[in-house]
Amino acid sequence: MRLKDKVAIITGSTSGIGLAIAKEYLKEGAYVTICGTNQDKLNKALLELEKEYASNHFLGVICNVANTIEVENLFKEVINKFHKLDILINNAGIAPAKSIQEMTDDDFNNVININTGGTFRCTREALKYMNNGGSIINTSSFVSLYGSVNQSGYTASKSAINGLTKACAKELGKDNIRVNAVAPGVVMTEMVKDNCNEETINRLNMMTPLKRGATTQDLVGIYVYLGSDESKFTTGTIINIDGGLVM
Repeated sequence: MRLKDKVAIITGSTSGIGLAIAKEYLKEGAYVTICGTNQDKLNKALLELEKEYASNHFLGVICNVANTIEVENLFKEVINKFHKLDILINNAGIAPAKSIQEMTDDDFNNVININTGGTFRCTREALKYMNNGGSIINTSSFVSLYGSVNQSGYTASKSAINGLTKACAKELGKDNIRVNAVAPGVVMTEMVKDNCNEETINRLNMMTPLKRGATTQDLVGIYVYLGSDESKFTTGTIINIDGGLVM
């Protein structure tokens, strides 16, 4: 098991990419905390995990990463249950599809506050508990390098995550904390289906050398690698997992 006895927090993990990562981490022997903002979705995700994994290996917490107090409480709950922290995966995010003319100040600020601000808050809080080093993995996006129509706020937030990843990697390396980002391409999650029409998805698939969008299972391996000791000399990288869409 590549993650045996490691303790991980995965934000935005009640569905989609985050939940798939949680399942793979549990399979690899980790203790995992999943979190989100919707209690019903959290309960459903926990029921899924209970079907396959020992309940003492995972925890579910309601947390809005835009709220500093809730972030602090999330980490306290994890430490109270598992007594340490090895891995933080900053995966929580929103991607409202609006033209720049339609996007209000509040719309834009909300995307930045959740996607980039949430990554910042959780990273800052993790440093209190990664006393023996650790791995921080941020979920970026191919749009951070490629751009996207009707996604000015989302693109800006993910580009900022790339910069934050590199800055934190340089600053935290002395503490044996590695910081990397994964930049997925088009992944067939509910968020993508809700924010992209079929024509857009088909066009992106045709532009991808592998001629398809990713499944969540196409992504989990890189998160396992970055959380494991196999990547102990990997930091400050933005890893594209996009079928060759950006190269």
